[in-house]
Amino acid sequence: MRVTDRDLERQNRRFQGAPPEEIVAFAAATFGDRAAILSSMQRSDTALCHVADRAGHALDVLFVDTGVLHAETLATRDAVVRAHPRLHVRTLTPAKTFPEQTRERGVLYLSKEGQEQCCELRKSAPLLAERGRYDALLSALRRSEGGARANLEVFAIDPGMNALRVHPFAWFGDGLDRYLAEHADVVVNPLHAMGFPSVGCFPCTTPVLPDEPERAGRWRHLAHVSYCGINPVDRGEAHASIDLADRYAASLG
Repeated sequence: MRVTDRDLERQNRRFQGAPPEEIVAFAAATFGDRAAILSSMQRSDTALCHVADRAGHALDVLFVDTGVLHAETLATRDAVVRAHPRLHVRTLTPAKTFPEQTRERGVLYLSKEGQEQCCELRKSAPLLAERGRYDALLSALRRSEGGARANLEVFAIDPGMNALRVHPFAWFGDGLDRYLAEHADVVVNPLHAMGFPSVGCFPCTTPVLPDEPERAGRWRHLAHVSYCGINPVDRGEAHASIDLADRYAASLG
């Protein structure tokens, strides 16, 4: 069946303001092993892993190791593996190492055009290689992050992956802080305590001053760059569609 954002309006109304546990349970029940969590091992991502694991959902977790991540982020991945035995963390990697890429193309992240290429090669491409394996991808994006995410819906489409994007934290707001305060066993990336509210690759991520926006440390050296492009909502895609199996019609219709 063909699915557009308009086809998801009923479900988005149904789950508007719903607790993350309810949304995760719906996705797990509907898609089973055709659903996976996307995680870059930031605190919202690890909180989502905690929600899924504590509810007993055995989901895959897709983590893209770009080859230029902080050691703390890789350690956080390993800690998530130990803390959540029900989840299966799958590490995806680019086709070439960062030194190989640099030898062939130069230091891409020094310009906006090069940054787009670098993020495509090292982050988006490894995920796109999984196209066809999953029908739903759960992401911890939130409306409260602002910018392109301010109008985020619980359910959206990802044309590149031909899959549904599910955002259990879309309406969470400051609920993330409360959840972390109430669940001391959530694995938290140590970088957050070092002045990094948003974490990415180490060449393009810096600490943030107290009066700066959360994402001010991402690509600080490049003007007007806020996102890597791996999330459709950040790219502003519209008027697109995906094709899903007819067996989902009753759940999504």
